[in-house]
Order: sequence, then structure tokens, then C-alpha cells
Amino acid sequence: MIQLTRRERRLGIGMAAVGILLAMYGFVIQPMRNRIHTLQRIIPEKQAELKKIQAKSDEYIKLRREVEEARTRMADQDEDFQLLPYLESLIERHELTPYLVTMEPETSLSQPGYSETVVNVGLEGIRLGQLVRFLNAVETSEVLVHIGSLYIRKDARNETLLSSTVQIRSPRLTQNAVAADPVRP
Repeated sequence: MIQLTRRERRLGIGMAAVGILLAMYGFVIQPMRNRIHTLQRIIPEKQAELKKIQAKSDEYIKLRREVEEARTRMADQDEDFQLLPYLESLIERHELTPYLVTMEPETSLSQPGYSETVVNVGLEGIRLGQLVRFLNAVETSEVLVHIGSLYIRKDARNETLLSSTVQIRSPRLTQNAVAADPVRP
């Protein structure tokens, strides 16, 4: 066996300690620093994604409530409700009969569980305020009707007046939809 001097032993122990420190740095400290750096970069990205998901979740809950409210309104609506006579009375109430050019029912649209009645109303020579009041009355009605589409153009005879075509829709549940799978929150 080789005899080492005190100085050589200290040098050997020092070199071993330096080797251990370098190994610890390379295998423990440096990977931890890299992971911390990665987490500092990823955590804000994930928090931003989480906020987007929460916003989408809130939007989904809101839409789900609106669908449930619409289903409830459709179920509560009078089964004898007819869109065409209702629109005729609404037009008379707003004194728009002189401006009425056409009122044509389209074929009813059907989807599983739902049906929809569609009526196109053509108005000519109407003022913007009158049209807005009529549209507001349709949208705020107690019965479940809504505006499907709206086309407005200047009247050919008088540029201060408008001509418009309004598509008004009235959805309703079909008999098998009431017993079908309800939407759950």
C-alpha cells in the first residue's frame, strides 16, 4: 500500500469534494434550475389558458341557461298559437298595415324535437323609427318569436323612407321533444 503524505491526502480529499460538488451541480442543481426556468415560463401560459377555459365555461353555462329558458318558453307557449295571425295583429297595433306589401309563410322547418314556423314580412315606404319599434315589439314579445333575418334598403321612390324584408321565426317543441332527454345544467 502506498503511503500518502498529509498534503497529498488533503489534495485528494479536496479534489474528491470538488468532484462531488460538480456531480451534484450537474445531476441535481442544474436540472432543478432548468425545471424552475421552464415552470416560470409555462405557469403564466397555463394560467392564461385556464382563464380562457373559465371564460368558455361561463359562456357555456350562460348558453345552456338560455337554451333551457327557450325550451321552457316553448313548452309553456299556447299550443294553438299561430304566427301569421299574431303578426297581423302586431302590424295593426303598430299601424303598419299601409306599408305592408307581403306577408308570406314559408314552409315550416323541422328538426328532431323542434319545429319552426317562418313568415317573411315585406314593408315599403316605412320610416326607420317605425321599423325599429316593430322589430323591438317582435323581440320583446311574450310569445316566443324572433327575427331570423332583416334586409333594409332605401325606398326607390323616396330616399328618406325604407323598404325592408323581415323574416320572423317561431320555434316550438314537437310532442316527442317534451318527453325526450331534457337539457341538464
